Amino acid sequence: MVESTSWTHKCNPYDIYMLVVQDIRIPITQLARKLKVNPKTADVWWNNAIKKQIIITPRFRRKSFLNFREYVYFLNVRDPHALYEQCKKDGDLLYFSVQTGFANFEIISKCPIEPEGEIVLSGPRSDYYVSIPPDITFKKAGEKLLKKLHTAEQFEPQNSPLLLRKENYEPWDEKDERLHETLCNDLRKSFAQVMRETHTYSDKIMKWFRSRDEFGHTVTMYFPQGLSSYLPALFAIDTEHESLMIHLFSELSTPSVFFKVNDTFIMSIYLPFSLEDRSLIRKALSVLQKKELVNEYTNSIAEYGYRP
Repeated sequence: MVESTSWTHKCNPYDIYMLVVQDIRIPITQLARKLKVNPKTADVWWNNAIKKQIIITPRFRRKSFLNFREYVYFLNVRDPHALYEQCKKDGDLLYFSVQTGFANFEIISKCPIEPEGEIVLSGPRSDYYVSIPPDITFKKAGEKLLKKLHTAEQFEPQNSPLLLRKENYEPWDEKDERLHETLCNDLRKSFAQVMRETHTYSDKIMKWFRSRDEFGHTVTMYFPQGLSSYLPALFAIDTEHESLMIHLFSELSTPSVFFKVNDTFIMSIYLPFSLEDRSLIRKALSVLQKKELVNEYTNSIAEYGYRP
């Protein structure tokens, strides 16, 4: 169990996290039974885990089918904050953030756009892969990662999960779209609430929910010290060894998010603020460059962002 400065309950919040990963809609009564406590206690633990952002409410992100395509733009603009405020008025944008690094602004859009400023990197987004972190300290995770680097060139390549799909997902109708918009940021919404918000019958909701792995990714994230205790860092990497990168950087004790923009491998990492921990990724990438498993890389830090 990783000791958390923001968690005062006797249970390990990681145990709650793993139960939700296995069944994202697990009822509080069943959660209580698994944790061997009464439902009121389990409800307090769950609500505090969410409130303190140790566990992030399960979310849903669609795969890269043609009719779900998303377009990513990394930009350098004159006034990032002015663009940030301007982007809030654009209903076609899925996410945008002010950054520091190889770009000072990122946009994810539902359709191709012509953004202001200099485009540093752009293209359609592939499928995601999001790691399930182990229940160990960041220091211990770093030690395991660095140890694996010694034999990294011997790693047997596997098929990359970061696919860019060339076909539409069918069937998909307006009701499916409304369900996605309602559930994408909270897969634990009650079906009664979903029915009210989407005016959709229960059988349709259940069918959408049960088949969701065909067309998207369920994402449940865990931060032992709470999300605010970590620095979100984004690395753009030129490599032919995607499965190795995923294998190595999934060792971290915070979730790692992987995807591609055209041929560039992207990983989003959450790092503690200590100097030793923040240097870990560059140390690892330096070794990988010397082994010629990584050609070049650059990175950016997300300062603040917005998802409508």
